[in-house]
Amino acid sequence: MKLFYIGCILGMALGWVRGVAETPDIFSLTWTNGRPSLEFRLLPSVSEYRVRVSTTLGMPGSPLAGKQLGTVWTAEAAAAGDSGFYRLEALPLAAETVRASTLLNRIAYGPTPDALDRLATLGTDAYIEEQLAPEKISENLDESTETDPVWRKVTITGTGSSSKLYVYLNGAGDAYLDDFRLVAGTTDNGTTANLLINGDFEQPLATANWTTTTNTLNSARTTDYVHGGNASFHLVLNAAGSTGTDAVVQTIPTTLNASTPYTLSFWYLAQPLTRQLTVRLSGSGIVATVPLQGDAESPIPYYARLQDGSASIGDLRAWHVHHAVQSQRQLAEVFQQFLENHFVTEYSKGLTYFDDRAGLPNAWSGPESTRQEFKENLRWRQAFLNPQCTFHDLLKISAESPAMIIYLDTVLSRGDYDTTTKTNRIANENYARELCELFAFGVDNGYEQGDIEQISRAWTGWTVELLATNQAANPFATRTTTMITSGLTNATERNSVTNLLGLWSFRYRTDRHDPRIKWVFYERDAQGNILTNSPKTVPARFGPPWAGRPYGLKLSNGSTTNGIQDGYQIVRHMADQPFAQEYLSVKLCRLLVHDNFHHGYDFTDAETSPEESLVHDCMLAWENPTNGGSKGQMREVLRVLLKSDLFRNPNTAAAKVKTPLEFAASTLRAFRASKPDGSLTASADAASLVASGGLLDRAGRMRLFDRAEPDGYAEDAGGWISAGTLSERLRYVQSLALAGAGLATGTGVRSSPDSLGSSRIDPSALLALRLTNGANRSAEAVTDYLLRLLFPSEGSANLSQYRAISIQFLNTTDNGTTPSEFASLVPGTKDYDTRVRGLAALLLSSPRFQEQ
Repeated sequence: MKLFYIGCILGMALGWVRGVAETPDIFSLTWTNGRPSLEFRLLPSVSEYRVRVSTTLGMPGSPLAGKQLGTVWTAEAAAAGDSGFYRLEALPLAAETVRASTLLNRIAYGPTPDALDRLATLGTDAYIEEQLAPEKISENLDESTETDPVWRKVTITGTGSSSKLYVYLNGAGDAYLDDFRLVAGTTDNGTTANLLINGDFEQPLATANWTTTTNTLNSARTTDYVHGGNASFHLVLNAAGSTGTDAVVQTIPTTLNASTPYTLSFWYLAQPLTRQLTVRLSGSGIVATVPLQGDAESPIPYYARLQDGSASIGDLRAWHVHHAVQSQRQLAEVFQQFLENHFVTEYSKGLTYFDDRAGLPNAWSGPESTRQEFKENLRWRQAFLNPQCTFHDLLKISAESPAMIIYLDTVLSRGDYDTTTKTNRIANENYARELCELFAFGVDNGYEQGDIEQISRAWTGWTVELLATNQAANPFATRTTTMITSGLTNATERNSVTNLLGLWSFRYRTDRHDPRIKWVFYERDAQGNILTNSPKTVPARFGPPWAGRPYGLKLSNGSTTNGIQDGYQIVRHMADQPFAQEYLSVKLCRLLVHDNFHHGYDFTDAETSPEESLVHDCMLAWENPTNGGSKGQMREVLRVLLKSDLFRNPNTAAAKVKTPLEFAASTLRAFRASKPDGSLTASADAASLVASGGLLDRAGRMRLFDRAEPDGYAEDAGGWISAGTLSERLRYVQSLALAGAGLATGTGVRSSPDSLGSSRIDPSALLALRLTNGANRSAEAVTDYLLRLLFPSEGSANLSQYRAISIQFLNTTDNGTTPSEFASLVPGTKDYDTRVRGLAALLLSSPRFQEQ
């Protein structure tokens, strides 16, 4: 890779400072050989900068011809004199274009080529309304609806470690395969000579091409299922294969070179069998391993394990990321991650609880903790599909979630009378504190320590228990007594949770609840005594309609099962208080607009900022839904936010930095388009991205569903941007773009130990789809397309420096110094593909692509 160019483009960060001025600030005016040069600050989303000069101050002046590069504009010819009044004008990019880009970077995980085209036709307002109604968007990512045989293609590049090709499964079973190709080079355009014999199985099998072993003796050519031509190969194994003695083998007539790259491709028929297919060269210069249930792109296998309770935390993370990359309900996915980050729970805490306190074996504790995280996640997804979903609905789901009950120690909290101490037990305050501080009101916003103490008593008795399957939704049920094996003679083993059938669920225990009256949000005297006739009132800073409202809550539900209502009444009460309206509106604005919002605004102050006004508008939408339904409808709040002037402002574009999840998803989506054969120009191996040592881990330890601290992962740049995390992002995109990052695992040319799995992008294939009539051989056309694709909210003027360096990159050999016309390279060849992949990696490494 040409490090000189990488250094240049990384050095452009200064040019991306976002100003708020409506006209460019000129820093300096200098003359060189009589030609004036202006240095200025770039404004967001500008398509052209123009300069006018006049001898009289205040006059419009005459246009001056010149050239802009980055933040410097230089006249083409010497000026008529050595003085004058210079005016710099900025012509903005079309507002709808900028807004489309902002939408796709905020309410989606980044643009795709198809999404950019679609928004240009559909319009941004229509897209907002579409995304605000996810239940109307057809989605079947988790369901197999295929009735006809579906063939999937695998392409992978590696080195010629051997001239023997092995094909096998990791266990007994069968698979249908077709159209094997092995060609020299890093790409295969379909016309290059196939080094394999009878790769399309149109001829009978023979020892000269495909050889079976004892383990694969029943394998045969077949016409039952065919991808291309008249026949395919039915691979049958009696047991797991691994080498030439128990696999199907072809000895390739051409001697392969260990230092030469080769590209292998083949098609396989997806099927329910939970086996992995491996196709590899002896010596593993090329290794393709794919699940027969589908390639690594499919969330279906993960969802199946999540549904049956056998999933690992890695399965849940991979499923979550697959939805981020692939779902058409992009706003719902962004909002889902917001909820996961807002109502933080910790997988590891659940793992410890089920392992240590519940008595589950180690092998069961992980899947059970994962199930609780998934159940909470799924309930939020289902809730948001309701057009009138409220914040109360979402907060209630969190409060009832065993994952939350365990995470903040409510599971052990008791307030019942202790006969030894002759007093009620002291409730655990963890959940009450975070409910006030992080989940509903915000820090020091409408509550005091005394309120936390009162609230904590309301949650005593909320715990988790192994309930009978048909009682899992009944919080008053007792532990299941249905045994797996009832005939065990050892009483301990017979009554152990490992011998009981049921589901771990929320349970309310009246015998652990504090039945005394709770006075929540009431004033206190100087000695700390509650003034039961003095509920707190909403501060004057909120203004109408909230200021002065009393918001005290008296809880007197007693000691029966009615005591459970203490918790539910608190959730209901807090969910629509102005403190919650403000705090959640601020957090949504930080998520979707920019980082510089805070709670604590004085809404009665005459000096109102655009940020304060937007928060206030969101609160009013919360308070007064247009459809007359319940307060706190999330879609109402989001609609006001997304259609606000502040969101439409060009300064909003690229005003935020991507989290590791957003960066990973947007990188893959940027190059993701469908090819005529149904394959994609980019694909995600989500399991590898979220694994220990994967990008999300290395670029800031973003461990989904497993954050120890209750405040959630950072939304601002400071939480994610450092020399170390940026270097990991650069390392990721450099590896991702390398030739050989194909659809399967184990490429032989990847130069770094990134855990990419089968994640890959194919920019050459994308260019072939999008640039016709030879335009994909033009350095200028390729550069302009990639700049529009990756930075759609910027006009050409703001990308002039990127453009110059990119064109120079394409017209230079890999040593970074020798000129080499890009137009002389032939698409489909190694040199062409390497040059294009290098430019893709270069642009993805830029500071501008870290922004959204």
